[in-house]
Amino acid sequence: MSDPDPRRTERPWPKVSRLRIAGPVVLVVAALVAAGAIATVNENNSTATTDATGTGGGTGSPPGQHTSVPITYAAAAKAGKAGSYDWGPQCDHTTGRLKVPSVYAPPCVPVAAPGASNGGATSNGVSSTAINLVYYQAQPGGLTAVVQGAAGTNAQALATAQAYVAMFNKIFEMYGRHVNLIPFVATGSASDPVAAHADAVTVAEQDHAFASINGPALTNAYEDELARQHVLCLACGDSSLYGQIKQNAPYQWANLPTADTSLTETIDYLVAKLNGKDAIWAGDPAMHHEKRSFIVVAETSEPPSPGTHELTALLTKKLQAGHVDMASQHALNYTLDLTTLPTQAATVAEKLKASGATSVVFAGDPIMPIYLTKAAANIGYYPEWIITGIVLTDTSTLARYYDQKEWAHAFGVTSLAVPTPPATGGALRLYHWWYGAGAAPASLAAPAIIPPIQQFFEGVQLAGPDLSASTFTTGLFRAPPAGGGPTSPLDAYGYQGASPLPSYSSPADYTFLWYDATANGPDEEGVDGTGLMRYVDGGRRYKEGVVPSGPVPMFSKAGSVTSYSSPPDAPPAYPAWPGSPAAAGH
Repeated sequence: MSDPDPRRTERPWPKVSRLRIAGPVVLVVAALVAAGAIATVNENNSTATTDATGTGGGTGSPPGQHTSVPITYAAAAKAGKAGSYDWGPQCDHTTGRLKVPSVYAPPCVPVAAPGASNGGATSNGVSSTAINLVYYQAQPGGLTAVVQGAAGTNAQALATAQAYVAMFNKIFEMYGRHVNLIPFVATGSASDPVAAHADAVTVAEQDHAFASINGPALTNAYEDELARQHVLCLACGDSSLYGQIKQNAPYQWANLPTADTSLTETIDYLVAKLNGKDAIWAGDPAMHHEKRSFIVVAETSEPPSPGTHELTALLTKKLQAGHVDMASQHALNYTLDLTTLPTQAATVAEKLKASGATSVVFAGDPIMPIYLTKAAANIGYYPEWIITGIVLTDTSTLARYYDQKEWAHAFGVTSLAVPTPPATGGALRLYHWWYGAGAAPASLAAPAIIPPIQQFFEGVQLAGPDLSASTFTTGLFRAPPAGGGPTSPLDAYGYQGASPLPSYSSPADYTFLWYDATANGPDEEGVDGTGLMRYVDGGRRYKEGVVPSGPVPMFSKAGSVTSYSSPPDAPPAYPAWPGSPAAAGH
């Protein structure tokens, strides 16, 4: 059945894969989150606050309404009842959030009465005292061999995750329970569905997990089986189709926007600002006086993701309605096979040139452009490259691996935030606030590690004592939105945006950027070099479905930024949390 809302289900081109990089390519993940994707987010464009509806509890079903979930300070204040509850001493009544120095500080909820019953074993992996949370880690190798400079080992990442879990066990209202973090290392490669399925069975049946954080990067088998077993999977299916997440609802959650969202934002921009105008930003001067003609390069996967055919039909209709001039009605497809990418890239480049397209919309993985841009340069084809923001193709870290003469003409949309130095970023700021200024996370990838952990704790707190997948989802769907500034993407789940469909992914807004091949400075990993993404208009962000009415000044340094030395949207400062190592002077 076709999904009725194009903003959530529309995907421009068929068979774009569900590539997930967060597991095997650690440096890329660090780049992503250091660039600002520290939010655990997704919102659309409306201000509706309707609660989730449905029965919940089954794969593909929306979560149910639960009157047992705790009220937030924001909701109580809106109803004029904030004074009727005990919010505890650490609630900031100005913000309605706990006194935690983060844009995404936990919303205040009434403190549980001492000795109150929490319902005991309310779900698989939940007891009266503990909640089992598996921390999944990929095997070393894979795509890390392609892009080098990984930001730490599995052991370092696990130690950092354990440190954040220990912190959040003290900060969040846990209703007498604590999170028990269980390490799990994959038994197969990131693309092995058989091993992924077996791992999911182990996590569900032997580790008795209530939830898992992370999953294999190149197959959906892990989260599919966990959903069948009614186990939550967070940071799973990043940049997958919405249909995939909807099929597994309410068990699958992503920490990148669905590819539908990223590509729809790109198309909205393409139709509103680029179509019918000259290709003035192409690398070939001869194209500057040609009306733009678009072509798509897309990674393919078999079988297609759930909802692919419906999305393709919806997109075709949208492109036709916008009278978009396509050099080809079909995408130039390739497969993510590292051994054949150079050969595939040469073939695709020849087809691109033969098509006469002035503007290439790249809707694939972040490795292919390494080969494709070099192949295009080898045959003297210099078009505009339109960035769609899918899986880190919008980072400076990876852009430096692409042919610089080609990528100097790359621009488009991104869900990432303007980078800040690691020391001023949310992950390290929070870590030092809790553990002390002299402490340091065990892994450089700390900014990539914290988002799903914080998302999980927030869901547990907002679910209340009767913890289940359904109450977890209802709670997050009611969470007050947070963020939306240049360095803090908008955090809002469920029906709190434009779409009538519930959102389980992130972020909820986007901005515009272009690649400055001459700019010098640190990339998202802090590595000094030449070539940086420039964020238009200081990184001003727009909600999904909104395109600015004025010009989008690509390739203009005026008003653009490559980074902020300190976040302009920084959270309030608070003293160390009572009882924390920092408060004790350790």
